[in-house]
Amino acid sequence: MKYRYKILIQVAMLFYPFFLIINGSIGVAEKVPLHPDDLIFFGVLIIGLISMCNILAFLIRMFLLGWHSIDMYYKMFFFIHIILFIPSLISWLLFLEIINL
Repeated sequence: MKYRYKILIQVAMLFYPFFLIINGSIGVAEKVPLHPDDLIFFGVLIIGLISMCNILAFLIRMFLLGWHSIDMYYKMFFFIHIILFIPSLISWLLFLEIINL
């Protein structure tokens, strides 16, 4: 497998934020009074930062090389990070008080 280490790096980078989200969800389900919803919120914010960096790296690579010369691995993770970035963008806008719900 040509991209095994790159996939492991992506999984390793996203492990901690997903761990925070899962741990916070368990705390919310158990009604822990120590604000486990903050763990979920910070996990989503960290995923947003990671996704934004990966999206920018892909866009730079796409402008330098062109769409057809980019490997399928990069295209696949670009769309995965776009999907992860959308809820995180909403969370960042709420965190920075740009929008109010």
